[in-house]
Amino acid sequence: MNSEQLTSLLRTVLQFAGGIAVGRGWIDAETSTAIIGALVTVAATAWSLYTRRSAGLVASAATVPGVTSITTSPKIANAVDSAKVQTAH
Repeated sequence: MNSEQLTSLLRTVLQFAGGIAVGRGWIDAETSTAIIGALVTVAATAWSLYTRRSAGLVASAATVPGVTSITTSPKIANAVDSAKVQTAH
């Protein structure tokens, strides 16, 4: 699942929950919109930070067909599940 799909799924689930909360009178529509917007923003930011950590970037680079080998530190090499990623000797 990529980040766009995850964000879309999260937004849909939160809108559904917000609709229930508004329908039951727990909150008004404006509050629901503000809460959903804030939660989606926080979740998208957290996901972005997670995927852009060093191991995430190396893992992403390892999926590129033209990349045959990546040499990195043992810590990052152990965190990435790819035969293309190796430690420096």
